Amino acid sequence: MKKLIGIAAFISVITIISSCKKDVTQSPLSAVSVTAYFRSTKDITAALAGIYGSFQEEMTGDGTGKTEGYGGRYHYWGECRSDNFDRSQYVNTTETEMAFNALTINDAATDWAGLYRTIASANLAIKYFPQVPQYDPNATPVLVNNSLAQCYAMRAECYFYIVRLWGDAPMWTTPYLDATQPSAKPRTPAAKLIDSLIIPDLQKAYSLMQKGQIPVVWYINEATICAIMADVYMWRAGQPGGGQADYQNAIAWTQKLFLAKNPLGKANYGGGAAGLETTANWKNLFLTPTTSVEPIWSIAWDNTVNGCACIPVSIMQNTNNPIKVDSAIYFNWKAIKADTRFAKTVDTSAVATVSSSVLGHEDKVLKYYNAGLASQLVSANALQYNVYLVMYRLGDVYLTYAEALNQTNDMTDALTYLNYIHTRAGLPAYTAAQLPTTSAMQDAILQERQYELFGEGKRWFDLVRTNHVQTVMDPIVSRRQKSFGTTPTGFSNLAKVLWPLSQTALNANTQLVQNPSY
Repeated sequence: MKKLIGIAAFISVITIISSCKKDVTQSPLSAVSVTAYFRSTKDITAALAGIYGSFQEEMTGDGTGKTEGYGGRYHYWGECRSDNFDRSQYVNTTETEMAFNALTINDAATDWAGLYRTIASANLAIKYFPQVPQYDPNATPVLVNNSLAQCYAMRAECYFYIVRLWGDAPMWTTPYLDATQPSAKPRTPAAKLIDSLIIPDLQKAYSLMQKGQIPVVWYINEATICAIMADVYMWRAGQPGGGQADYQNAIAWTQKLFLAKNPLGKANYGGGAAGLETTANWKNLFLTPTTSVEPIWSIAWDNTVNGCACIPVSIMQNTNNPIKVDSAIYFNWKAIKADTRFAKTVDTSAVATVSSSVLGHEDKVLKYYNAGLASQLVSANALQYNVYLVMYRLGDVYLTYAEALNQTNDMTDALTYLNYIHTRAGLPAYTAAQLPTTSAMQDAILQERQYELFGEGKRWFDLVRTNHVQTVMDPIVSRRQKSFGTTPTGFSNLAKVLWPLSQTALNANTQLVQNPSY
């Protein structure tokens, strides 16, 4: 979501909310008369801009040209602890700790404050949007309800990130307006956050959202809510107490998504192979998502408005990336000559060997850039490119759907949806004989998701959700540590799947208890 000019009208509120970004311990809004503020549709527009802008900054960065410190969490959280990425020769402490499964509480990426800042903004909007119609007749029920739906869904998405990364976490569902009220809270169990906040928020969002509208991909829409809900149920299925009912719910919400219109106004997303972008135009998903049939929700970063989209895995900085494509996936994927996605996703000009501990400078992710080689971006200054990060798209949803179908013993349809993505990549369709068991199908789907969604912030969550972290990551972490001359540790302690709470969060909220093993 582009930072809108209208955000200036909301700055008096957002600035105070943002002052609490060090943690969930919040500064009260007593200096601002919020009841006097939310009185026009312009206030709703500005408030939404602030909410999207806050989330955008957390995912993409702050536009300063830094790869960490504050921003770039989309990749740090979603992939940089997985087998997709490794530290580069331009390594720093944060990336080494991610690559070696050795996170510490002082890493900037361990801080959840930006997510809680966004939650605080959503809480404020949820409380006060309903009062606007009494002051502004242009605030129609449809406008207010669609706006509230986006706020509920955004709050759910932020808590979903928190639950997947840190587990238990403080629950805030109302704005903090009174300085006399306690400003720190203990952690609520992750399962309760899912069942009593995330799922109800998404149900509320879906009930409020106007159906059958042509969506704008920069905003949470009807299909977005369905996609997040299916994602939540897939996550819940792998947790204690989860199972078949969750997979069935994921299927049901995906089928609701299929009824929604796509960005080009097609009757629905569920058009089989026809609902996807073509093989030839696959990269339009990332370069021009507003002109593609497949996107559901993307984050727009406009360089002229926001500065550098300095996502840590893709930019060609003067000092080069601290993150590189992991050598194993690079060469394994490159060896699949028929797969058209490889050359559109990463630079193909690396000259190192698999046994080399460091790949060449050309080993870059090009998925979000209109170029075939890193050298083409360097000459044009990649720091000045716009970047459109994908939150959800139909290819992702089809593979999630295939996984849920597989887990409910509908292997025929699971194979169909897997093959929609597999064959679009230029590969021959899988046969039922090749994937005869639920386990074999699951492995094929996870492999397809790794290639199809590379660089889209999904891989780490896929490994955790399906309990593949130890199996997949222990050999990878061991290889990385040996090449660095340190003792291999891996994930023998599965408590380290969760991230540690940052030192900043612990200092700010004395009721927090650190995750085990940190």
